[in-house]
Amino acid sequence: MKRFLKGALCFLPFVILIVGVNFYADPANVLRTGYERTVAEILAGGENASNLRNMDDRLFMEEYVSLRKDPIGTLVLGSSHSMQITKELTGDENTFCAGMTGADLRDCISAYRLFRENGFTPERVILVVDCWFLCEETQEPRAMTDGYEAFCKENGLLPVQTEAAQFSLKKLTQKWSQAVSLPYFQSSLDYLKKGLQNDRDPVATDSFYTDTDMRRADGTYCYNQELRNVQEDQTHDRAVNYIIATPEFAKNFTTVSANLENQLIAFITSMQEDGVQVALMLPPFHPEYYTYMTQTELYTKILMVEPVVQQIAETCGVRLFGSFDPSKCGLSALDFYDGLHCSDQAMYRFYPENLFDL
Repeated sequence: MKRFLKGALCFLPFVILIVGVNFYADPANVLRTGYERTVAEILAGGENASNLRNMDDRLFMEEYVSLRKDPIGTLVLGSSHSMQITKELTGDENTFCAGMTGADLRDCISAYRLFRENGFTPERVILVVDCWFLCEETQEPRAMTDGYEAFCKENGLLPVQTEAAQFSLKKLTQKWSQAVSLPYFQSSLDYLKKGLQNDRDPVATDSFYTDTDMRRADGTYCYNQELRNVQEDQTHDRAVNYIIATPEFAKNFTTVSANLENQLIAFITSMQEDGVQVALMLPPFHPEYYTYMTQTELYTKILMVEPVVQQIAETCGVRLFGSFDPSKCGLSALDFYDGLHCSDQAMYRFYPENLFDL
């Protein structure tokens, strides 16, 4: 035992060095705390936050709502597909996009309740409905679920995949595994050699576009210049990459869940009962990717989500715009950053005039 302890102590300084360097450099921004709070402070102060890297959108949203002072006219809910709906597009100065990367229906319900419970019940909501919203096997493991669970309980609905404690433990374990990771240590050393640690904090700006990733004061997202300024051959390659890789939502999609259909209807109805005007949007896919989807059996059930959402909109008496089919939105390949995300300018092609009576 003494020999073992002595050997372990010999390695201790090396372990301390690895942990110290990884925490100090943290090139992927997974170990430091306070990052999301800083971004929230910038946006709440009315400026845009540029130079973003690997931000936790859900933690950011919780930080932001505690700092916001102005009322919300139009609240946009959804995944990254919602993050190009700017206040300039809606015509409402008090628009805020609460989109979160990979968000599912549970995220949207939780985010809405988070804003409502903090005194920011909006006048209008645009809910961007992704295909994975209605499949129980494609729910986002990072999702906010506290508000969602309360919503289900209040409405007598059966919640799906709400193992928040289990995910929090997994997230904590992954964080500490990075702290002692040798590959991450190597990345940290390279990061420090290049002096990148001196240029890693969020930067306040009033620019509408920047070279780096940026979250604007209205909550929308500006992708970095390299991704944004795409040529036709590049957008083709990016679409093909999605076809080859097969995204997780496509791999895991099984069938439309009647339970989640009912939850979406109940969510829309609950917002209407709050006096909120609601509209739904279906986000378009890149033309090449969509064509592949229509010709591939794997995507048959996914494409059936669109008529289901159309029926839900009709049932709830809300307006629906957009489509998974880019041709119905008047979009071409050059309107897309990649296989899944159209540009902010492309949104003007299919965002309806007078969506709400502003």
